[in-house]
Amino acid sequence: MGEPQLQLLIRPHEFFYEKVTQALANQQVQLSDEVEFYVVNLLCEFIVPGKLETVTGQLDALATPLALMLKEAVEAPPAQKLRIFKYLGDTSLYYAGFFQDYFNRKAFNLDYYIAIGASAYNNVSTIMRDQHGDDQFTEIYSGLAEKFDAIVEVVAEVSETPGAAKPIDLLAIYDRWTRNHSERLARLLNKAGITPIPMPVRDKQ
Repeated sequence: MGEPQLQLLIRPHEFFYEKVTQALANQQVQLSDEVEFYVVNLLCEFIVPGKLETVTGQLDALATPLALMLKEAVEAPPAQKLRIFKYLGDTSLYYAGFFQDYFNRKAFNLDYYIAIGASAYNNVSTIMRDQHGDDQFTEIYSGLAEKFDAIVEVVAEVSETPGAAKPIDLLAIYDRWTRNHSERLARLLNKAGITPIPMPVRDKQ
C-alpha cells in the first residue's frame, strides 16, 4: 500500500482571493474586478516566482536589483520592453507589499520600490495604448499604476501574521503612516498603544 497523498484543503487562488477581498474591505480600497483579479494572480505566481529571459540574459525576481531591471527595460528592444516593464512592476509590487517588515529594519526606502513599480506599470499601459489603443489591458495597468500605493498596503495586509508590531518597527511604521494615512498602518500602531494624530499627509521625499 502506497504512502498517503497530501492534499491541499484550499487552492492558492481561492486563498489569496479571500485574503485580498478582505483586505480591500478592511482598508476601504476600491479596485476594478480586473485589477483585483490581477493582484490575486500575481500573489499566486510569486509563490514560486519565475525568471524572465531577455536579449542580455535572465532577470530573477529573487536576485536582480530593481535598478538593473529598470536599466534593462529602458535599453531593451521595443518588442521586449513591455514584458520587462511588467516584470519590474510585478516584482516591485510583491516586494513592497509582502516584505514591509524587512524594509522597516533596513536602510532601503519603501517609497523607492513604490515609485519604480508605479512607473513600470505606467510604461506598460502606455506601450499597450500605443499598440492597441484604449482597451481592457491598458486600463488594468493604468489602474495598477494609479493605485499602486494603496495596492501595496492591501498586499501587506495579506502578508501579515498574527501579533502586534515589534517595537523596533514602530518608528518606521509611524513615518510611513504620516505619508499615506493607511488604515492598515493605523491599526498596527493602535495595537501597540499608539494613536496617530491626523494631520496633512506628508509629501514623499
